[in-house]
Amino acid sequence: MIPLSAITNRLQKSRPTLMAAVACTGCALGILLSVFGLFDTGELKTLDYRFRYGAHPEWADTNIVIVAIDQNSLDFFASTRGIKWPWPREYYGLLLDFLEQAHPRMVAFDYDFSQKDEDRLEVDGNESDAAFADAMAKSGRVVLGFNLAVHEQGDQPGGALLRTHLLPGTSTGNSGLHFDRAIAPLPSFQAGAACLGVTNFETDEDGIARHSNLLFAFDSNRVPQFSFAAQLVATGTPLSGADSALRSIPLDNDGKFLLYWYGRGGPNGVFRYYSAHALIVSGVKMRRGLPPDISPEIFRNKCILVGGSASGLWDFKPTPFTYLEIYPGVEIQATLLSNLLNHHFIQRTPAWGQYLLAALLASLTAFIFYRIHRVGLASVLVLVLIAAYAAAGHMLFTWQLFWIPLVSPIATAAITYALAAVTSYAVEGQQRRVLRRAFNRYFSPHVVADILDNSDQVELGGKTIEATAFFSDIKDFTSFAERCSPRDLVHFLNQYFSVASEVILRNEAMLDKYIGDAIMAIFGAPIPRHDNARVACLTALEVQEVLAAYHANPGRDPGMPVFVTRIGLHTGNMVIGNIGSSSRLDYTAIGDTVNVASRLEGVNKVFGTHIIISETTFEQASDAVAARPLDFLRVKGKAIPIRIYELVGRAGQISQLQSDVIGLFTEALQLYRTREFDKAIHLFTRLDALDPNRTPSTLYLKRCADLLRQSLPDDWDGVYTMTSK
Repeated sequence: MIPLSAITNRLQKSRPTLMAAVACTGCALGILLSVFGLFDTGELKTLDYRFRYGAHPEWADTNIVIVAIDQNSLDFFASTRGIKWPWPREYYGLLLDFLEQAHPRMVAFDYDFSQKDEDRLEVDGNESDAAFADAMAKSGRVVLGFNLAVHEQGDQPGGALLRTHLLPGTSTGNSGLHFDRAIAPLPSFQAGAACLGVTNFETDEDGIARHSNLLFAFDSNRVPQFSFAAQLVATGTPLSGADSALRSIPLDNDGKFLLYWYGRGGPNGVFRYYSAHALIVSGVKMRRGLPPDISPEIFRNKCILVGGSASGLWDFKPTPFTYLEIYPGVEIQATLLSNLLNHHFIQRTPAWGQYLLAALLASLTAFIFYRIHRVGLASVLVLVLIAAYAAAGHMLFTWQLFWIPLVSPIATAAITYALAAVTSYAVEGQQRRVLRRAFNRYFSPHVVADILDNSDQVELGGKTIEATAFFSDIKDFTSFAERCSPRDLVHFLNQYFSVASEVILRNEAMLDKYIGDAIMAIFGAPIPRHDNARVACLTALEVQEVLAAYHANPGRDPGMPVFVTRIGLHTGNMVIGNIGSSSRLDYTAIGDTVNVASRLEGVNKVFGTHIIISETTFEQASDAVAARPLDFLRVKGKAIPIRIYELVGRAGQISQLQSDVIGLFTEALQLYRTREFDKAIHLFTRLDALDPNRTPSTLYLKRCADLLRQSLPDDWDGVYTMTSK
């Protein structure tokens, strides 16, 4: 068995492996929770949001109208005729006769006609029920609704269904209930109806109406749902063609149809409402030869649904739009009918697609977390990713009626992010603590934070980088140390180091070590930076300025000597990392670049200068600093010569005298290298009187005089070889 520490170390060393492990684990947990249905209710709520804020009321079929048995209708007949609910069946006959004058495509009654009309009012010598039955038979376009139930002990027997309204077979989907009791219309009504439809409507698990079966199992047969039956009649499809019609309708795994909601319900909603009493009165007036209040032509070729909308009839269901307006059951049926007639079908991502989306979001979340090393920025980007996904889901649903899951993939992304944070703390936290301990004594807190945020660029084992090495020491420190007590020496040296080191750390360099009175620092490590040479040069100038200001401060330690600092800078490749033995390691830089910088610091003694930089350093920092060329020499221990420069000041900030000295010295040096020693002596003599630091000019005057007495070889290149450090 692989120890946990070995797994941790492996993950710590391989960010892609860690990323993949976190993404896979987060995805697996998200999918597992989804399989157990923990996201189902939340997903339905997001679906309601999409219904509400992505609805298209203009898509609702304007050929579908609702004749509502509303409170106005109940009050009208109660006050004018003294007739209370339920109405005599002759009223429905009158209503149907009125509508039939416009030849509607279909008239569907969402009402219970299972009981006989006890009043038995007569119209033209016919009983009330018979009048309605005759009207239906004449129409041939009437759909009646009825309820199905499961028989229980003590139930009153319901009416039987005529064979003409049944389909053979019992398959209605995986969760279809098998009913054995029908609260069916009277046989005479069934005989006159074109089709019967089930009005049962079950809400989802959260109590909201969204789905409906289109076929219901009844005994050993099947019967269509009310709106589905209305569609069959409206399109002239016989009941035997129901199975064929279903093939083009998407159903879920439970055999249910998902409704598309067009907007708010009620008389001010998406469908046109007419009060039933107004149509009945208009029908009576037309029978009497009077003009109707409402013309039947309004209903020509319409699909008409008749149902209750009065609050006392209790025919309401909660829908995604209930918060705006209550939804009578008849309008739910109208919505479903509009869906079926106009093919407003919601397509849903299959289960495997849902898992694929969850995996994609988990992978992107892990990628962002481990590629963006700032937790705050990574969090913002993950939120942007989730928002973009949610927006895409909303737009797909709004314009394409395509339902992609939101809760499961977003929850999976959140789980993945949480896992990434935990593993980052557990796995990378150890690495960060090691790095922090390693770098706290080398860098300012700001740089340490940057290193921790970019830990993948740091290799404690060592790597090659391009950086600038900084070396400084104190002029004549050895002689001072001989005259000073050890206690005072340490005291003064610590003050000096505090002043100089504060500048170096503030400029985000790696303070490598103190070597006696020397300071070694690296600019551009361990996090590479392209301007390391420029920053190193400016820091060297700042160190000199800050030390000068410190020594000029009247409040400083009166016993503190005036330390003159000499600095050498060289830019190039070096190896940086933990170097040492198994018992003791030091995070440091080694290589030829470091050695050359140390030698250049010593060359200051020869030229009487304070800061000497190499040609590579000057080339990378030339836009920010002013320097004068000093020599082309071989430092001790090096075979390849290098050009060196004295760092004079910041570009554009040197005095006119300094600028004149640089120009004249450059000209004299060019004469020296072309062997025009007499002319060079003339210019160096002028510089000897002009330059406050006479040492370089004096040095070259001596060299020119010596070279004039020698016979130089043809390949003399002006390179000077140092014999001391």
